[in-house]
Amino acid sequence: MPETMKAVVKPAPGPGAEFREVPVPEVGPLDVLIRVKATSVCGTDLHIYEWNEWAQNRIKPPQIMGHEMTGIVERVGERVTSVKVGDSVSVETHIPCGFCYQCRTGRSEVCQNLKILGVDRDGAFAELVSIPEVDVWKNEFNLPPEIATIQENLGNAIDTV
Repeated sequence: MPETMKAVVKPAPGPGAEFREVPVPEVGPLDVLIRVKATSVCGTDLHIYEWNEWAQNRIKPPQIMGHEMTGIVERVGERVTSVKVGDSVSVETHIPCGFCYQCRTGRSEVCQNLKILGVDRDGAFAELVSIPEVDVWKNEFNLPPEIATIQENLGNAIDTV
């Protein structure tokens, strides 16, 4: 495995982004390393790129952008059981802490310490991304990438209803 990869990075406060060489993310015991196959551009990505007021108050550059994605499992942490190397996957981009009251009572979607991929931590506009197993969904291999990348949006809509 190479030590670096290419990624779209918000390098500093202000409009724009850069294509850079960055370190390959680490994989913890409960993490899944995914080789990104396709991504979608979300309105959040545009806010970050344009550096509007929301982004100025939320984003802490430098950071890899992007969160709506699909890919192939490249490596798994030693405690991962739900997916294996070679599986096609998509991700839930809202990453709960697992420890707050909401998480411990089955309401991780309202986690008090929620981190969002590409917003609060490095994102998916990269060759590889590391995600906690709990946020990885296994796909059928015939699911088109343009559909697989927007499953996270569907989850948001369902939770809203």
